[in-house]
Amino acid sequence: MARLKYLLFGLIFFSLIEIKSQCLTDYYYQKATEKNPSIIDIATQFYQSIQPYSTAKRAGKMIIPVVFHVIHTNGVENISKAQIDDQIRLLNLNFSNNHPNKANIRSQFKAVAADCEIEFRLAKIDPNGQCTDGINRIYSPLHLNASDDVKYISGARWDNSKYLNIWTVSFIDHQTPGGQGVAGYAYLPYSIWGANDPIDGIVILHNFIGTIGTGRADQKGATLTHEIGHYLGLVHTFQGGCNGDDYCFDTPPVASEFNNSACPANGNSCKNDNPDMIDQWENFMDYSSGACQSMFSANQRDIMQDCLNSFSFRSNMISMANLKATGVELDAKSPIAFFSSNTRRACVGETVTFYNNTCRATVDSILWEFEGANINSSNKDTATVYFTKAGWYKVNLTVTNAYGSDFITAPSYIEIRETIAKSKPTIQQGFEASDWLINSGWEIWAQGDYAFKVDPTIAYSGSKCLIAPINNVAYKSQLFELISPPIDLRPLKGKSPKISLMAAYVRQTTSSTEKLRIYISRGCGDKWELLIQKTANSLAYNSTLYESNFKPKNKSEWQLLSHNLSFYENDSNVRFKIQVESGQTNSVYIDDINISEYFSGINDIERQINLNVFPNPASDKLKVNYVNETGTTEVWLENMIGQKIVQVLDEQLTSGAIAIEYIQNNSLVNGVYLLKIRANNQVITKKIIFAN
Repeated sequence: MARLKYLLFGLIFFSLIEIKSQCLTDYYYQKATEKNPSIIDIATQFYQSIQPYSTAKRAGKMIIPVVFHVIHTNGVENISKAQIDDQIRLLNLNFSNNHPNKANIRSQFKAVAADCEIEFRLAKIDPNGQCTDGINRIYSPLHLNASDDVKYISGARWDNSKYLNIWTVSFIDHQTPGGQGVAGYAYLPYSIWGANDPIDGIVILHNFIGTIGTGRADQKGATLTHEIGHYLGLVHTFQGGCNGDDYCFDTPPVASEFNNSACPANGNSCKNDNPDMIDQWENFMDYSSGACQSMFSANQRDIMQDCLNSFSFRSNMISMANLKATGVELDAKSPIAFFSSNTRRACVGETVTFYNNTCRATVDSILWEFEGANINSSNKDTATVYFTKAGWYKVNLTVTNAYGSDFITAPSYIEIRETIAKSKPTIQQGFEASDWLINSGWEIWAQGDYAFKVDPTIAYSGSKCLIAPINNVAYKSQLFELISPPIDLRPLKGKSPKISLMAAYVRQTTSSTEKLRIYISRGCGDKWELLIQKTANSLAYNSTLYESNFKPKNKSEWQLLSHNLSFYENDSNVRFKIQVESGQTNSVYIDDINISEYFSGINDIERQINLNVFPNPASDKLKVNYVNETGTTEVWLENMIGQKIVQVLDEQLTSGAIAIEYIQNNSLVNGVYLLKIRANNQVITKKIIFAN
């Protein structure tokens, strides 16, 4: 089985001309050696110095504190604590030779399958000495096109000599020449600068974390296991092909990356090893399916343990002093109370799970106190409750051990909302009223020092619009966000509902990177689904025009953006988020947001047909005047949930000036109604009040 173990490392490791894998570790290693060729010598010395460890068990496992930096914009990529806990569980099974598929390891390899004696624990104390659950949630659109850039987001990296940093994202911004998508990558320990190197760690797609939530059940957590193998010094079993070397005598050579993707029972891609062995696709460092992988070999264990002992920034991580500093080993002292939950916003009746994240010491007793919940208290470590009325509620936690107790209170910790939203379509927002944000349900979310603001000098219709004031001061990737009130879409069922708005933007240069996105959130939580993304080229009203300090001067410089909402027409509670991302060049202007069965630009149409509805409020009589040009027109009244209640006018062959006087009949009670006017192949909605 032996191969030439100490061939020149650089020639073997980078015999790959193009990368066809789902792992970018090779690619980033090659880039590192191009910048610093001495890395090759460091790597060779490391593998030459590997010492085989005794088959006897260590006195204790090598424990690695872990932090997950979840990069998200509150979509499905904002994975749950339960999903991350599931991945930690799988890592500890995989590295202890207790994988669920262990019994299926073929007889040729059972003797070399090894307990690596390595354990992973979520950090309990953060770099500032505060309690944590080991999950650092970072709000950033970089999850959509992630690379090493995510590691430089403020607060998104902890000291690599104390924590294993793992960044979870939606998409890794690299497409290999062979067309394969990328699931993750790590930096090998000899390719970084050492302690506090910002690139050290693992970037991985959120759907390759665990087997629940968004996690792929078929992969059984093997992808992160594979990347941690790289993080601890392992290379691929197919490294260099049949004549290459992965520096392990007990892993037969494999011809290429995807020889074992289907886990062939007797696959033997290389015949030049002695003795000639079948491919070990059970190995986590192959590119076989995660459903087949179940082992590390004894030689791989030796490499990983030597890595943790040989590199100072790895050995510090597993030291007892660091284990206590990161909270994964507990002290004999009083605890510090801390908790988290699976959500901070829910509907009436929805369950909310609370996690006890107390740190520094074990806890003998625990007491939760919940304001407004179905139960007032609980002594369980993890408590699940629901709330019976809408409102903001307080949560308390008290923890006690033999050395003392600690108490934490969080006033207005969780917001509970009504299941059915009060706002009904048509929803229009043109930013004309000075108090449009007050008690309207609309929210401007600020990130940093910049936020959307009203521009009173520019508009598509009326006199005002909303502007994301972007320039070379608003930093790149700064987010400007506007959130709608909760909306019940059901009145639009069967009416092809849509969200639309008018936007004005032009690129400053060919490298401008402004983006506009529209999201929807269903229910009462904050899980946002992306509906629209417009990059700078498609957002610009003219893709061939470039201008500095752009401001729209006429209607031709605005364009309609829209998305059909028929998929959501049965939802009783949705919100929309309009998000602009800065590219540090030109501002983006927004006007005439419309959530209805019709497109934005309604105010323009009103002027075109000379619409006049008066008086409003009306006591009993309502007059409607307009000009129709198409030969068909219709006027009717709907209640606020979209039900037609009165047909005012239905003419198929009427054009020219239309004048209607409607007298309130006895069946129409006082209140607010929607007056619908079909004219010139458009439908205009006006809110009407009858009060007498």
